[in-house]
Amino acid sequence: MKKVLFALWLLAACVPFVLQAQNVLSGTVTKHGTHGNPSLGIVSFSGDAATRQTLERVLQRTDWFTIVGADQAALAQIQLKVSGSPQNLVANVAVAGKSSFTISGTGETTQEAVFQLVDALLKQVFKVPALCTRPIAYVCSSSSSTTKEIFLCNIDGSNHRRLTHNGKISTEPSWGHSRALVYTHNSGTSLNIVLVDIGKDRQRVVSSARGLNSSAALSQNGRTLALSMSLGKQVDLYTIDLATNTRTRLTQDRNVESSPVFSPDGKELCYVSDKSGRAQLYVIPVAGGTERRLTTQGARECVSPDWSVVSNQICFSMRTSSGQYVIAVLDMRKPDATPVIITEAAGNWEAPSWAPDGRHIVCTRQSGKNQDLYIVDSWFHTFQQLTKDARVSLPAWAPAY
Repeated sequence: MKKVLFALWLLAACVPFVLQAQNVLSGTVTKHGTHGNPSLGIVSFSGDAATRQTLERVLQRTDWFTIVGADQAALAQIQLKVSGSPQNLVANVAVAGKSSFTISGTGETTQEAVFQLVDALLKQVFKVPALCTRPIAYVCSSSSSTTKEIFLCNIDGSNHRRLTHNGKISTEPSWGHSRALVYTHNSGTSLNIVLVDIGKDRQRVVSSARGLNSSAALSQNGRTLALSMSLGKQVDLYTIDLATNTRTRLTQDRNVESSPVFSPDGKELCYVSDKSGRAQLYVIPVAGGTERRLTTQGARECVSPDWSVVSNQICFSMRTSSGQYVIAVLDMRKPDATPVIITEAAGNWEAPSWAPDGRHIVCTRQSGKNQDLYIVDSWFHTFQQLTKDARVSLPAWAPAY
């Protein structure tokens, strides 16, 4: 994609487009047991060894199963009999105590076929929405740190590909739905918000007011943009109706508001404000009104919230009394909920984003000079590393809808 500044200007001058999701996902994925994931074994596999290895790797990466070897496959709680070609896989699935069923996965590559097959399995067994077929966006810095571009990768850390080619600073990617994301573009002279149509491979500037335009979030239906703007010489929270270009101001004070994210029903925004003297989380109606502060147990700082459509929980990065940043989760289904810390290992854990399954979180972990992508299980507090010795930041996992 040619995302040079001229292309951005040209697309901004064209007829505006609004990206809309066909169906907004809702519902809750429930926790199964307290001692780990159910066992899964491949009882039979008619195909090449490479395809089987890819399937086993992806099954393991989803973190919804405990994969057992061939000698224990017949005793596993979930048993697969897989057949077909590398690009057209079929599996008969037997689940303990339930009727067997058949699933399939097709794609131009073996990996695409495996992703579809595993997503079908997750949906049938756990009612988990699309997971493997949804990419992770993240920001990668150049060695000199003078430029930043947005990249995409898969759930298993494969197929890293570049999304932007602006040659300056492209940062803060945020998905509205699986076919559209927004990001902040710093050209060196201005900060603008750019909307990307993933399917049609095009983009346009959607907010370029004088001053600050940053930290944007796109609603699930693709119609409303929430962002920070510095109109009136102070940084406040705004929304923009992308169909009418109508701008609405939600906050008006001398404090800084940033990092808005939409609630599952699209009626509220969670955001960060320093009005208490330190960065904390607040919720305000999208239509405007009085904000309320969320209970974060006196955390020194709370930043980078993300609100899961599936589990109705907010994850965020919290600075503890020791100065370390950890990932915490706040269950919005409980009026008296308090944060639960889900990362206890060393390093600074930052910029969390919910996976489409409402259980896992992609985030960064800083250790020394490196900052890598990790996937964290919010149920059992385990984690998997996606990159090694990288310089990445601000991951955002595309939703299922």
